[in-house]
Amino acid sequence: MTESGLPRSSSSSPIIPKPIHRRRLPLILLLVFLLLLLLAAIIVILALTVFRPRDPRTQLVSATISGASPHFSLPTLTLSINLTFAFDILVYNPNRASFSHGHGSTRLLYRTAYIGDADVLPGRIPSHGSTHLQVSLTVDGSRLAGETRNLVSDAMAGEVDFDAETRIPGRVKFLGFIKHHAVAISKCHVAVGFPNLKVMRQDCTQKTKL
Repeated sequence: MTESGLPRSSSSSPIIPKPIHRRRLPLILLLVFLLLLLLAAIIVILALTVFRPRDPRTQLVSATISGASPHFSLPTLTLSINLTFAFDILVYNPNRASFSHGHGSTRLLYRTAYIGDADVLPGRIPSHGSTHLQVSLTVDGSRLAGETRNLVSDAMAGEVDFDAETRIPGRVKFLGFIKHHAVAISKCHVAVGFPNLKVMRQDCTQKTKL
């Protein structure tokens, strides 16, 4: 107490409250973190459901033959046939994003002998869309020289069988960064009549290699 009898005042400094924006900063950071976490969860859910990558499908719509020129070589009686196959291949994209495919290829075999191939040009297939790929493949008769006996036997029976395999690599891209690579593969067994050289029947199987 002072000499006048009044109590002595405290010498400690007064408490200054923290600014409001400093108290709200942790709450704002927490809200931002929760929003980012929610956004990431939504993206994952969409990637696994709505935007889940689906494999493209290929189908051989038709196979026609043109420019056929069969001939015999004497005195060996060797049969040689130069053929031009025209394949119409349908590729369907079931995804919600476009499917961009690069250079593909079609291989043609007689029994186990490789006799020709052709390139499939690159392109782009829209979402839930399809496109027809026209492939022209010429068979050099000289490649069938080793299969002359089998070829003559099949021709005399009225039907020559070929196997065609088409491979189309591509990529589906979602949301600008989710990428899915796939190779669409179509294998077809084609029976060609002789001597009319018309496609009698075809049996195709489809698969996708991831």
